[in-house]
Amino acid sequence: MTADVNRLIFGRVVRSLRERAERGRIEFAEACHTSPSHLRNIENGHKSPSPALLEDLERELDTQGLLADLATCGENSMRRRIVLQSLALLGAAIPEAASSEGTIGTAQVDVVRSMTATLRGIDSLHGGTHASHSITAYLHNVALPMLDQPHTSKLKTDLFSSVAELALLAGWSAFDAGVQSSARACFAQALKLAGEANNPELACETTIAISNQAAILGDGPRAVTAAQAALDAAESISSPALKGEARMALAHGEAVNGNTATVARLITQASRDMDRADRPDGPAWISHVGNAWFEGRIAQCLHLTGDRTNAAAAAEQTAANARPLPRGNVLNLGHMPWSCSRPTAPKKQPYTLAKP
Repeated sequence: MTADVNRLIFGRVVRSLRERAERGRIEFAEACHTSPSHLRNIENGHKSPSPALLEDLERELDTQGLLADLATCGENSMRRRIVLQSLALLGAAIPEAASSEGTIGTAQVDVVRSMTATLRGIDSLHGGTHASHSITAYLHNVALPMLDQPHTSKLKTDLFSSVAELALLAGWSAFDAGVQSSARACFAQALKLAGEANNPELACETTIAISNQAAILGDGPRAVTAAQAALDAAESISSPALKGEARMALAHGEAVNGNTATVARLITQASRDMDRADRPDGPAWISHVGNAWFEGRIAQCLHLTGDRTNAAAAAEQTAANARPLPRGNVLNLGHMPWSCSRPTAPKKQPYTLAKP
């Protein structure tokens, strides 16, 4: 890579970080003790910063040495790629000149998977509100551009599946952050990529996510439509875990619609599905499905249908089964207030469902 291209990449990164910080060129140049015209030349790739200016850029953009590393990468494309991926987590846009280096291989796909696992851990520990920016930045600035780079047809399934999984995580983190339009866009993106990867299991899980978002937002008809599509898909691939998850999504949608009898029937069927599920080596994106998750979904549905006593009992069982990680189990603790707020709720007794 030539020195001109190196300067161009450096300048585009500086500009994207400055603009993300919503700082105008004049004010930013003054803070960095330089002129707006010189800053423009650096951002356009016409000039390189002096050591003193580089220090000012690092300080003002809080890049903690990453810009200095980028400026000294030279011909080392692997080092530059690693630095750029770190900068992408800060919100920097990766220029096409850098993202198009070489052919995507197994090593790059493994990096996306590893980063997704790391970001999922952050999401589990701190919640989507804190992790959303980093997840979204890595998705848009690193992972998605990989799809347009040269790759072998044999690698396509792994590449598109790994990015779809990241998009699904980005959707839930955006949901937690209250940005519902972004969550919907990420879910739609994940569904499209899972389809292109010919990964029906991940496509089914994403459709369930679409249903769950709709139900939580009170859109019962949309939740039911998506959940039924997910259930049809789960049955076609014979996955008891996904069938149980899809039936609970359908139950949630029907609960929003007020169809009490249908909810009871679906919960009973989902319970049978979960009893048949055996997922010791299941993918990470379904790791939240377990006893605590199941009781929590039952509590949601029964609460919506007005069965407060059984909802409280299910909430108690959720709290008893919950563990610090993964994230899905932590969120189940949110059902506990239903139990605590009703002193007349049965204590340590199994709930029963009315016959449909």
